[in-house]
Amino acid sequence: MPSNDLNPSTEDLDVSIMDLSPLAWVLDELKKSLDSSSKATKRFVREAEAAKGSDLAALDASQLRIARQQLHQAVGALEMVGLSAPALIVRAMEAAVQKFVQFPAQCTPEAANKMELAGFALTGYLEEVLTGKPASAVSLFPQYRDIQGLVGANRVHPADLWAFEWRWIEPELASTTQALAYDDASRNVLDRCTLKLVRTGDKQSAQTLSDMCLGFAETETEGEPRAFWKTAAGFFEALAKGLLKVDVYAKRAILRILLQYASLAKGNPHASDRLAQDLLFLCTQALPRQAGDAPVLSAVRASYGLARFQPVDYEAIQFGRFAPALITQARKRISSAKETWSLVAEGDLTRLKTLSDQVSLVTDSLVKLHPPSEPLARALSSVIEATVSSGRAPGPELSLEVATAVLYLETAFDDLDPDDPQLAARAARLAKRLENARAGAPAQAPEPWMEELYRRVNDKQTMATVVGELRLSLGVLEKSLDNFFRAPQDKKLLAEVPGQLAQMRGVLAVLGLDEAALAVMHMRELVDQMIATDVNEQQARAAGTFDRLGNNLGALSFLIDMLNYQPALAKKQFVYDAQKGELTAGRDTEGG
Repeated sequence: MPSNDLNPSTEDLDVSIMDLSPLAWVLDELKKSLDSSSKATKRFVREAEAAKGSDLAALDASQLRIARQQLHQAVGALEMVGLSAPALIVRAMEAAVQKFVQFPAQCTPEAANKMELAGFALTGYLEEVLTGKPASAVSLFPQYRDIQGLVGANRVHPADLWAFEWRWIEPELASTTQALAYDDASRNVLDRCTLKLVRTGDKQSAQTLSDMCLGFAETETEGEPRAFWKTAAGFFEALAKGLLKVDVYAKRAILRILLQYASLAKGNPHASDRLAQDLLFLCTQALPRQAGDAPVLSAVRASYGLARFQPVDYEAIQFGRFAPALITQARKRISSAKETWSLVAEGDLTRLKTLSDQVSLVTDSLVKLHPPSEPLARALSSVIEATVSSGRAPGPELSLEVATAVLYLETAFDDLDPDDPQLAARAARLAKRLENARAGAPAQAPEPWMEELYRRVNDKQTMATVVGELRLSLGVLEKSLDNFFRAPQDKKLLAEVPGQLAQMRGVLAVLGLDEAALAVMHMRELVDQMIATDVNEQQARAAGTFDRLGNNLGALSFLIDMLNYQPALAKKQFVYDAQKGELTAGRDTEGG
């Protein structure tokens, strides 16, 4: 069966694993650009509000030009790391600001708010991509639609954000349908069923249209129109089986299929690439339980390899619901409360008033950012109030339960997903345990998910420490080798390098980074050779000795960066080439 080899066969990720490190490098700058753009736009809005009743065209548009320039830089950074869909959104934001420059009255507080929320959403999405989650840029569609509305774009479709490299493929189907001519009788049935489907979502009409599309495919002799009609048949079958809702995008596709029919009926040998790709995107949203439940749809999905794409609720707001500042504020509040509770539990009762104030702020953030966690907020407040009223340090059972609750909040807000059903369930469970502990009930054993929480936090703290040490070691090593490269005859500059490399190799080996450890061992061999023999600078450069050392330093820096946000992938993705003597960022054999 034909397959779309142009697309990766692993996961529906919008950026390849090896693009993660460049993204990590540019993400901070992207955040700054988006934030600066938003602030500049808001400043212009304030100036416009103050100048109401006067000539808006006479206002100084320099703030908008600053915003536009910041967005233009962000587009370049996103394109540089291969994130075409996010770049498309920021380009739309840039176009919106350009329109504000031309028509200042359109730069309203509502418009500025939409721009700001789009920036928040984009940042949230990129942070998820960076952590290796299978995030789809299609989830950014609500914000993209808002921005395109500001621009006045003719086309706004969730498929615009779909990471798919298009080409025509004809789905393989058993030829059991009779050919159907492009004639008046066909057009009458087509019009009638289309109208009924668009108006009422009638499933029988959708099935009739699916069968007709297969008939048209049998009539066609050219591959492109045949592939189009089979894809359309799969789309209509998805509607007929109730696997796809008849929303505005499905309705538009149905009406565009009518226009495509008219074009093909006139003898046009080509079908619309854009329409076919939109239909294919909608087919990714329809998942039959078994292939036999929707054979035509299943054939379309199999031919194009759509199984790797998960359906996305493109109407739901997944990113950008909260300003990053609110999340940052919540994390700081939790961290402060955690530290103060630890001191109170150890007997420092002078901190009780501070603790009460800090926990009040924590519960405020908790309820604001995740309302279903209100029971935990109430229970935590009650425990702290009781502790403050008693004027005594809490007992060990209560101390541990509060520490667990705060640790849970710290972890939850480190990667907040308000839609995660576990959040509310675990918050309710922690609230119950806190109430029991406050009432003097016997200590309860940690639940499995709590033990996993402790382990994850410990691993994260350990890795953060190790990464910090590796970065310091690498910095010292780079400085020593750089000084030697500038003065190859001064071997004293290499005196500390073998020991530095040996230490780094030991840490990498303990972490299970065997390929990196081999590269460092080879680097030490090269350095030992240079120390033991006279170094001929020209010969060393010609042999690539300096280049190998420099390339390995670069790869190690890349690896250490990845350890900070993707430790599991860092262990898989770096390969030592013994022939070249170099560590490279390659793909594991299983991932293709």
